[in-house]
Amino acid sequence: MSIVNNISEVQQKIAAAAARAGRSPKDIALLAVSKTVPEDRIMEAYRAGLRAFGENKVQEWQTKHLLLPQDCQWHIIGHLQTNKVKYLDDSIALIHSLDRFALLEKLNLEGEKRQIRWKTLVQVNVARDEAKAGLEIEEIQDFMDSVHDFPYVTVHGLMTIGALNAGPEETRGYFRKLREIRDDLLTKGAGGPDGLPHLSMGMSQDYETAVEEGTTIVRVGSTIFGHRN
Repeated sequence: MSIVNNISEVQQKIAAAAARAGRSPKDIALLAVSKTVPEDRIMEAYRAGLRAFGENKVQEWQTKHLLLPQDCQWHIIGHLQTNKVKYLDDSIALIHSLDRFALLEKLNLEGEKRQIRWKTLVQVNVARDEAKAGLEIEEIQDFMDSVHDFPYVTVHGLMTIGALNAGPEETRGYFRKLREIRDDLLTKGAGGPDGLPHLSMGMSQDYETAVEEGTTIVRVGSTIFGHRN
């Protein structure tokens, strides 16, 4: 199938999953994971109406954002090294992988230097997978409390990856847990004036489940662009 058809199918499945959960599909953003995808194929997705694209590596984003239309909304979704923060700019719509105090410090330092207020999501290792990045559940409250001391970083919600070999119901449990963590943080006053509106969870294999469990951003790559090596 073409990229256009793939996008249409994903959007239909998002809408169906939203309906099952009593949600509006307008409340769920489709983020096209464009890592390793050539610019011409990203342009196909752009012409099909997508504007939000997710990159893992800063170097790859640096090239692509210069070659593609300026109204693309770029998201950093992979592990972000502190020594790469200096290369980012205010065209970054959202950093999904705020996962440690050192990165919080570096983002704030660079933000103050260049007067950029970074929008971020805190990455949580809900599955307690040793191979996955993210803060442990027990660390989240203290981390969120410390964010207030870093005015150039705003947290807009949480992100998780889940576990690679988890079954459908286990994955559903991880997504539900992330939503519960977010809701608990809100009861304790975490978040800015808008609270913590975003949950970034769900990828090609499980985005429908994520929609049913409350995600606001699904990160879909191979289902849109095909499998890449």
